[in-house]
Amino acid sequence: MMTKSARRGLRFGKPALYLFALPATLLFVVFIAYPILWVAGQSLFTRTAEGQMVFAGFANYGAVLSDPAFWIVVRNMVIWGLITIPVQMVIGGLLAYFIERHTYRLRSFFRTMFFLPVVTSVSVISLVWVQIYAPYYGIAQEYLKLFGITMSFSPIGDPATAIYALILVNIWQWTGFSMLMYIAGIANLPSEVLDAARIDGARGFRLAYDVVVPMLAPATKSLLLLGIIGTLQTFPIVHLMTGGGPNRASEVFGTYIFKQSFVLGDTGSGATLSVIVLLVALVLSLVQIVFFGAQLSPAKRKPE
Repeated sequence: MMTKSARRGLRFGKPALYLFALPATLLFVVFIAYPILWVAGQSLFTRTAEGQMVFAGFANYGAVLSDPAFWIVVRNMVIWGLITIPVQMVIGGLLAYFIERHTYRLRSFFRTMFFLPVVTSVSVISLVWVQIYAPYYGIAQEYLKLFGITMSFSPIGDPATAIYALILVNIWQWTGFSMLMYIAGIANLPSEVLDAARIDGARGFRLAYDVVVPMLAPATKSLLLLGIIGTLQTFPIVHLMTGGGPNRASEVFGTYIFKQSFVLGDTGSGATLSVIVLLVALVLSLVQIVFFGAQLSPAKRKPE
């Protein structure tokens, strides 16, 4: 039974609990809630020819959704996400399994080498890959010469190949992150389950596919969510290598918002696009949580 002094301490301790939460609350309000509300408010205004902001209601949303350029960007983002997310997870998972199960002395070396692109400056990566893609003298051309092929154009300069060339760069840069996530998952696998599977005859591919892959589901779900968010946040590599061109062939939400807001000065459209991206991110995150999230514990499940 709680004593009188203990009850008094608990009563006076409640204000302290709110004080502990105050710094985090202030940071959330100042750096997250307020900017979101400000951008949402800006999306309801439009700039006149004289440079004045006038209230336009939801007219900006109608203008953005009826703009063909917006749907080109949506198509590019869908292609980007459908290719980069699964490819990075598959290659990252294979690398993690190979490094953790089949390397010993060079394990740290392989981890470092494959993770190095993740921590490399995007500016450096852009400069290197522009030279790799350079026609006639680029590194890619040197390999194509082995097959008698001469590359007379840069892949990032052709509307038919620009988005795929950038996707390749993104996969090269971020596969190491997927590898690291799977390495952490593999390191936490219970050895008893793996030993039992080996005793039952599971070896090689069968052990990996039937035992290891299902047990790495939490890492896979996390990478899927991070991949969706990362796809919607794509900007630096596209901005530095192609600027969204040629002819919007590699335009993504980040470069589109940047051009509308800071190049054309149409802050209303830029804010509208930002709100749309936020809503898309929220919807996709909720869908993933509902369909792939953690199951309810037995104590919280509804009675059948």
